[in-house]
Parts: sequence; structure tokens; C-alpha cells
Amino acid sequence: MFPHAERLQVGGTTCECFLVKMYGKLHFLKRLKPELRTNPHYVAALQKEFETGYRLDHPHLVHYAAKTDDGILMDYVDGETLSRFVKHHPDYFRNRKNADRFLRQLLSVVGYLHEHQVVHLDLKPDNILITRIDHDVVLVDLGYCYTDSYIDTKGRTDKYAAPEQIGGSAKPDARTDIYAIGRILQTLPCADIYNKVIRRCTATNPSMRYQRVADIDVAISRRHPYWLVVAIIMVCIVLSIVFLWRNPFQKALAPSHQHNADKDSVNTVFPIQSSDNEDSSFHTTKLPIPQMTSSQRSVSPQPQPEAHSSKPEPSVPKPHSPKADLPAADTPSSSISYTAVDVAQVHRLLDDAIRPIYEQYMGSYRNADYYAMNQSEMKAYGLQHVAFGEACMRKFQELWQKNQQRFDKELFSNEFEKVREYYDSQTFLQSRKKQ
Repeated sequence: MFPHAERLQVGGTTCECFLVKMYGKLHFLKRLKPELRTNPHYVAALQKEFETGYRLDHPHLVHYAAKTDDGILMDYVDGETLSRFVKHHPDYFRNRKNADRFLRQLLSVVGYLHEHQVVHLDLKPDNILITRIDHDVVLVDLGYCYTDSYIDTKGRTDKYAAPEQIGGSAKPDARTDIYAIGRILQTLPCADIYNKVIRRCTATNPSMRYQRVADIDVAISRRHPYWLVVAIIMVCIVLSIVFLWRNPFQKALAPSHQHNADKDSVNTVFPIQSSDNEDSSFHTTKLPIPQMTSSQRSVSPQPQPEAHSSKPEPSVPKPHSPKADLPAADTPSSSISYTAVDVAQVHRLLDDAIRPIYEQYMGSYRNADYYAMNQSEMKAYGLQHVAFGEACMRKFQELWQKNQQRFDKELFSNEFEKVREYYDSQTFLQSRKKQ
């Protein structure tokens, strides 16, 4: 079919490669070696590679153009394998910027495969091309990949294969490719930069590895040393204390006690009803109610007639209004205490906000065994938990700013602590928590 095809000095154990020019464009032809062209296993692997690659489109994945009788036609990539590139450019990956760029491009294309239900299963330096222009990553060779349609994954490269892939103890998944990424990083001159990432990627137990390639990207983005993280947390705590001290978020006092509150500087959350003629059914349940002396009661203004008390007081902020869906009989006209419906609404609001934060930072530790971690993995978990707490606090402040006219700060804080503690309790194996 291609009489002017030029044989290339590259190829693997099963295929030979050619440079083909069609319509002025260079293509890469991958053909089975003559002795394997009648072997149904390798013929099926070539068919699987083409059908899987042809439906995918990513800037860092080689483009599959056509299928021939005994080969695959792909776009030609002007570059060299990662192994050769490292040999010809020994200092390139010693630069953290170059190393991060390479790793993020590799994570991008592997994550794209996983999103399309494809696990590569043969990630290695010889299947990663580095382009001559701009040194971009191009991933090749989907012959041993695992998909929903093709589940035969007998091929592998033992040096980069995960333990479960070699032993056949479990079905391959995203964590199998993550193990290979860690092994690839070990071969690069920048391995010392990614020591923690490599250790977690290459954990023998798949549950102790990163669960998604996106988690690796998050890990390499956090470069601050541990002491700096602790310092930032301490500053946030101090600022929060100062903020709360200067802004106690007091609820308005009832008009009948405004004079006493101004005189004695009594800080309460809910209105205090002291007169026998007034409704005393609503009071604070969290903070103690200061007792009023008889002299204070004697100077308190008498309750005004009903017609006068119904007029709005311009100097008093409007309290939390009852919900529209409450029954009319349960809706007090002058109370600002919170019903079970209010508490549930706040709890649900905070839960909806914290759940995705938990999935992002702590989801990879779900059902992990804390007591099986080594020292470095415990430290990595600590950093992840600190980031989780900071993100939750930022979200709490954001939600509080939006809802401070509707709810009390104490209610908001209490429900926030309940939600955060709940998600903390979901992290590790239930069977080991009592220990």
C-alpha cells in the first residue's frame, strides 16, 4: 500500500514502524512483525488499539487516522521517546518548572483516558514522546489498554506494572496507571523533587495511592513547607478571634428593655421578657440570661398599647422572619428564636457546601486504614486535613456573609461544627476507629 514507506529505527517487541507520506502529510505506520501477523492475540490487540484511539481526541494523545490490513496509520510526531530525551537533555528535568510542566501534561492525558473509561496499563518512558518543538508530551500505544468493550489486558511491562496487575489479584483501574506514573518519575533526574508523590503513587496497597490523577496535580501544587502552613493557620485563628470580638453579631433587644441594655451593656442573643404580662415563652437556650434587679424593673417603661406596639421601630434591626412554609399556628409574631425547620435549613446549607470540599481533599482517604500508614503518609494526610479545614473555614465565612441577616452566628457556628465533625468521622475504616 505504501511503496515509498521509510523504515524507522524504533519499535517494540511486537511491531515495526514506518514513515509514510500521504497528500503531503507525514504519517506513522505501525505494523505487526511478519511472524505475528497471523497470531489472533496480537491482531486483536492492534484492532483494539485502533478502535479505542480513533474515538479519542486530546492534544497530548497521538491521533489515529486509519486502519490497514495489518497495521495502524497515525499522525507522525516529530520527537523522541522520554528515555532518549532524558539521555540527550540530562538537565532539562532538574528545572522544577520543566518537570511540573511535563507531569501536568502527562496527568492531563491520562486523566482524559480515565474519564472515557480507558486505563492505559502500559505507561512507560518508551510510550511517552517528547516533541522536538516546545517539548510537549504525546502519549502513544493503547494496545494493552482496558476498556468497557475490550477487557483482555494480558500485556504489560513488568518494570512499571502495579503489583495487582502482575499478580492478577484485582481488576485494573485508575490507580494501576497511577502506580506506573510513580515508577516513571523514579527514572527521571527530578525524582528527588517528587519523593512524597512517588511514595504514595507506588504504594503496594491500591487504597493507599492517589485515587485520581487530579489528586496528584493538587499534591504538586502545594509547595509550602509544613511550618508555613501552620503559621498561616495560626494567623487565620487570631484574625477570626479579633473579628468575632469586634463583631459579636448581637440580635436586637426588645423595646421594653432597650433602656436597661444600654445602661448595663448586657449582650444577649434573643429578647429577654421579664414582665409578668409579657410572653416569656421565647428565650435563649445557649447563653445565660442576666437576672434583672427590682430597681432595673422599676425604671423599665410600661408595655405600650397593642396599636402602638405594632408600629415598626426604625432603630431596631428586623429579626429573623418566620419561614413561609411553617403552619400559621406555629409562627409567632414577635419571636426571633429558631425552629427545627430553621436549624435543618442551616444544616443542609452547610452540608451541601462542605460535601464537595470533603470529596476534594479527604475523599482519597475514605475507608483507608490510618494504622497501616507509614510516617510520610501520615504527614501527607495531616497536610491534606489542614487544607480541608482551611477550605471549610473559607466557605463558612462566605456563607455567613450571605446569611447573617437571616441567622444567628452561634446557630451557624454550631451547625458548621456538626457538619465538619461528621465528615471527619467518615474518613478512616469504621472497624479501626475505636482503636
